[in-house]
This record gives sequence, C-alpha cells and structure tokens, in this order.
Amino acid sequence: MKREQKGERGMDQKQSGRRKLRFGRSLMSRYMILILAAVLFVPVVLPIISIIYVVVVNNTNSNQAAPYGDVTRISNLWLREAQKLDGATDGEVSARLKQLHRKYSKASMYRVNARGETVFILGGEDVSLVKSTSADGKSDTILKWSLDSGKTTETRIPAEWNANNTVQFMKEATYRDPLTVVAYVGGDEQDRGQGFMVIEVPRSLLQMKQNNWPMELLYLGIVMIIIFMIFIIMSILFFARIRKRLIRLQTAMMTPGNEGIPLPVDIRRSDEIGQLEESFNQMVHQLSDSREREREEEQLRKRLIAGLSHDLRTPLTVIRGHMHALHKEALSERGDRSLHRMEAKMEDLGGLIDNMLSYNLLTSGKYTLKLEEKDMLRIVRETAAAWYPVWEKEEFEIDIDLPEKPLIWHMDEQGMRRILDNLFQNVIRHAASGKYIGISTQEIQGETAIVVQDRGPGMQPSSDTKGTGLGLSIVDLLIREMGLRKRVDSSNTGVRTYIYSGTGNRETTNR
Repeated sequence: MKREQKGERGMDQKQSGRRKLRFGRSLMSRYMILILAAVLFVPVVLPIISIIYVVVVNNTNSNQAAPYGDVTRISNLWLREAQKLDGATDGEVSARLKQLHRKYSKASMYRVNARGETVFILGGEDVSLVKSTSADGKSDTILKWSLDSGKTTETRIPAEWNANNTVQFMKEATYRDPLTVVAYVGGDEQDRGQGFMVIEVPRSLLQMKQNNWPMELLYLGIVMIIIFMIFIIMSILFFARIRKRLIRLQTAMMTPGNEGIPLPVDIRRSDEIGQLEESFNQMVHQLSDSREREREEEQLRKRLIAGLSHDLRTPLTVIRGHMHALHKEALSERGDRSLHRMEAKMEDLGGLIDNMLSYNLLTSGKYTLKLEEKDMLRIVRETAAAWYPVWEKEEFEIDIDLPEKPLIWHMDEQGMRRILDNLFQNVIRHAASGKYIGISTQEIQGETAIVVQDRGPGMQPSSDTKGTGLGLSIVDLLIREMGLRKRVDSSNTGVRTYIYSGTGNRETTNR
C-alpha cells in the first residue's frame, strides 16, 4: 500500500512538473499591464480625459447660453419684426412692441413716426425713465441703465428728431452699451416713410457666461491626480501581494514539522510563485519519502544485525565446544599452537558479534542502563588488571598512575567496563606499533578526567589495520546515554582519549 501511494505521489509530481504556465495567469502578464498603463498614461490617457472633460463641460454649459442670444440674433429679430409691420397702424405697431417687450422684458423699446416724433416708449426692468427739458424747450425722455458691470449709462430720446440728433444717435449706437438696434418700419435699410423703431439690450444679456477656467483647470488636475493615485495604489497592492506570498513561503521553509521537514504549502494561484510553491511541495514530498526510506532501511539493518548476531551465536557455540574437546586429545606442538590461534580468533568473532548486538540495541534505544553512583577509579583498575596479560604478551610498556581517592560518577558499571574494554582493544588493534599504554587522570574544565594514552601513529584517514569501527561507535553511544563527555587529541605521536563527567554539552569532541 505504501509503495502504491508513493508511486501515485511520484506520478502526480511528474505531471505537475510537466504542467505549463499560461501566460494570462502569470505575474509577467500583470506586470506588463502595469507597465503599459504607465507608458500610455501621458500620451493616451491624458488626451482622452481632456476630451471627455471638454465634452462634459460643453454639455453642462449648454443651458448657460446668453438669455437673448447674440448680437446677430437680436439684430435679425428686430429687422424681421420691422419688416412684418409694413403698412401697420400706430396701434398695431405699439401692440406688437408690447408683445415683444413681454418676451424681452429687460430690453427697452421705442418708436419714432414718419414726422420724427417719439410716439411710444417701453423701458426695461432695470431702466428708469426720467423726463428732461431740452434746449429748445421740448420734453425729452432719458433712459437710465444700471449695467451688470456696476456702471450706469443714459439714453436721451428726443421728443422730436431732427437731422443732427439722429446722426449723433446713430454714431453712438454702434459701440455703446446697451446694444442699440434701429430698424425702419416696413423693412430694408431705407426709410419708407413709416418711421423707425429702436430696441436697446444690455450687452451682458447677449454674452455667454465666461467659464471659470482656473477652477476648471483645478478640477482637471484633481481628476488626473486621482487617476495617478489609483495607478500607484494598484502597483503597491500588486507588489505587496507578491511580498506577502513570498513571506508565507519563506515562513513555511523555516518552520519544520514533527520530523524536522517543513510542511507543504497551499497553492492558491497558478503563476510563477505558484510554480515555486509547487516545486517546494515536491521537495517536501521527496524529503518525506527519503526519510521514510531511511527509516525502513534502518529497521531492515537492525533486523539484519539482530538476525546475524543470533544466527552466528549457534554455530559459534558448537565450534567452541568442539575446540574444547580437542584440548583433551593428544596434539602435536604445532597443532596445539593452531588450536590456541583458532580460539583467539573465535574470541574476536564473539566480541564482534557482541558489538553488533550492542550497537543495534543502543541505536534502537533498547539498551538498558542502570545508572548508579560508582567509584570510577576502582572500575578502571579492575578492567586494566584484566588486560594486563594481553599487554604483557604484546610487550607493551604499561604506565598506570591513578590517585587513591575515589572518583564517584553517576554511571552504569557494565557499560563503563564495555567502554574501557573497547578503548583498550582499540589500542591493541591500531596502536600496537607504539608498544605503550598509559592510564592517568587530568583536570579538564574543573572536572577530573580519565586519560587513556598510546604512542601509535595517531588517527589516520586510511589505515592498513582492519576493523569495523563498531567499538568506538559503541563507546560514543554509551558515553552519550550516561551523560558523560569525551574528548580525543590525536597527533603523529599518539592518541589521548579523555572521559569525564559534566552537565554541559554532551557531544564528543575530536582534535
């Protein structure tokens, strides 16, 4: 079942690895849109906004046209009305002027008949009519205008018109405010003997209200600033979202799970960061699979070592029994030496099997230690005494210098003897050329350490001496389990191994 799940996971990872990223969903496409918007902002967006603004302003100001139209419109209107009154009686002309005055109430209107007499006057809403006596003793009418500019002006209307005042009136009518339009009754530009009629309109009523261009420019600037700020905010949100996703991925990488492996992350988008998250998840799955394979291989190795240790002990016991029986037989001197050599090798093989079993128990956490307060120097002396015959046989110089005062450590006695046996065995195996072993004490970091010293070639990367390395591995594991410390100083003059008690760092140190 596990293999099938791993196979399915591997297929999913391969399929996800072959999955291509669509450009429309990529960060590159969104970034290009932002860049395009920035490039087109001035040459494209600004003119478009300006055109839209002008159209809107013009449509908005359509209702703000001049109330009475422009000069041309009011002039043509007055000429058409004069033409329509061709042949009309004085009463009809006066009635029509009253109708027009109701429509153009701010305008002043008056008529002069064919004899040059002013026969009809209508003043505008903001116009005051004042009677005045002329030089010849006749009563004239004065129209007093109050203009929007704050100025006042007057129009003198003679009771009777002669050539002089008519010419003077015509000259002033071309440029004065209010606008003055004169039309002969009956139309055309010639007098048809029916008199003429006059309309006066303040020029302010004939001009469209001027736009307040500073305010319009301010409004346009505010609109452009708002658009620019929207672009800036979109850019900030774009990159802030990218940063948030990257920080989430970084946090996932730095947060280990129960087995020291980071947990997979949720893939929310199928863009470049999504591909990075997918690759990270693949890496996590591969690490988990590798950790699972290591665990399975470790279990297989432990079972293999345990099986080998058990299977080898049975034939080894049988061989030892037969060798013990051979001692009772009459053997030649050469056969006796061979028998003793075979017994020595069988002892080595038995020690190797014990080391394999011990190493397997230690690594699996099944090795039981009985930690008690023990005299370390006593254990060292007893273990060294057991090795004396071996050292003497190898012609070693034995240098043991231990104090008489007990050295109490919290340890497992059987485990400590195993440590010393492995160290002494290592000296015999790898430092026999030095023909020396020394056992003493030394103060290290305020602690009394047991020092085992030889005069061999030191620790070499490669050596002709054969060995599995299980002995020193068991030493390190036992020292760690008992809470002790170990330090090794190696040089070409030999190796010094220090073992001491402490409550600090329990890792072994090699120098």
